[in-house]
Amino acid sequence: MVDNQVMRELSEKYSEMRSKISSLTNASELTDIEIAERLRISLPSYLIKKANADWTEKQVQRILYIIDNEELEDFYLGKIMENVEKENEFMTLDELKKGVARK
Repeated sequence: MVDNQVMRELSEKYSEMRSKISSLTNASELTDIEIAERLRISLPSYLIKKANADWTEKQVQRILYIIDNEELEDFYLGKIMENVEKENEFMTLDELKKGVARK
């Protein structure tokens, strides 16, 4: 039987991922209209879901599929670089990619 603590952690991580979908779609080169069309939902429904982070599991999977992997990589590398700059640690992009690849 699965521990309640494990279930709570999984639920929290899933909620956190759902809440970050808006950031991912904003970082994408696709417009809201394009994403809504690819999800096969109306633009108003898409915008409400985006504002409320109200995504189904299948919609999360579909959005991640729709957004190009390279765009996602650039988005996350940008976030890592922001953190590095805040900590006054400097490294080249190659050093950063090597460090990410090791993890």
